[in-house]
Amino acid sequence: MKELGFRAKAQELIQLMVDTIADKEYVKLVSSIPPRRSWASFIDAEPTSENACLGFGKWLVEQLAIWEEYEDKKFVVDHFRESCMEDIGDEDEARLETYHRDMVCYNPTSFGERLDFWFEIEFFMEDGQIKAVFDVNI
Repeated sequence: MKELGFRAKAQELIQLMVDTIADKEYVKLVSSIPPRRSWASFIDAEPTSENACLGFGKWLVEQLAIWEEYEDKKFVVDHFRESCMEDIGDEDEARLETYHRDMVCYNPTSFGERLDFWFEIEFFMEDGQIKAVFDVNI
């Protein structure tokens, strides 16, 4: 994989994911980076990618509402900011080539302030393509 290949693709997918979340179009995450299928349990549904997207969306809306009530201010997920993404270096590309997996983190913000969770995006190779899923770490 050439140097620009993984870095460019990873940033493109993360940007699509974060912007989709910021736009609250959770089902569209299927076409960028979907959440792990375990998120489907938040809507008592089978673990499909679509249900995982809906489950994640439900959790996020509820989490932000709890913080809004507690702190008496609005919370959102801002659109993509490159500065919130962990640097992707040569070692990341090497891990993807060697182990066919790598992890990148993205620290989302709300009105420019860092939120109390981050996204862990696991990249992997499948049928010669770079694919990914994400999870949330609190």
